[in-house]
Amino acid sequence: MKMRILFVTFASLLVISSISCIRASDKEYGGNGDILSVGAHKPKLIDRVVYAVDGQNYVISSDVQNKTIAVVKTRIVNLKSTQVNLSVDEASATLNTSEGEIYNAFDPESKAEKTNENFPENNPYGLQIWGEFTLKKGYEIAGVLFFEVPFGLDFSDLIWDDVEYVRVPYPK
Repeated sequence: MKMRILFVTFASLLVISSISCIRASDKEYGGNGDILSVGAHKPKLIDRVVYAVDGQNYVISSDVQNKTIAVVKTRIVNLKSTQVNLSVDEASATLNTSEGEIYNAFDPESKAEKTNENFPENNPYGLQIWGEFTLKKGYEIAGVLFFEVPFGLDFSDLIWDDVEYVRVPYPK
């Protein structure tokens, strides 16, 4: 009987630790300013990003040899101001490396091409943050930002610089 309880306890701990390891890889990291809170996941490097918008499938890939697309799931929340006007463009978000290199976000429409390829389940790259947004207090925008980066980089943080400067550090 004691052996059975010990086995069940051990098996339960193994399952719980496996689940927490799976979830840890998609963790959101955050930074706060005086007005905004910004959350960003670690960049996901993808050779070809396929997504759908309004029933049309698109693909984004790098135009440059030895570069890939870094996709960063991002969330911007207006915590304190009655209303903020966000302008999400090339200067709004940068992805920085441990070596001090800086990469600006790019407009997905500038690289998107129509395709018949199937997008991943749940269309994770179809909700993009780009353009003009008005956020009332307590509201947020969430989606993905795209960066064109070389392979093999170690990213240190995402910098948000619209309305205010907010740094989102990634753990080492």
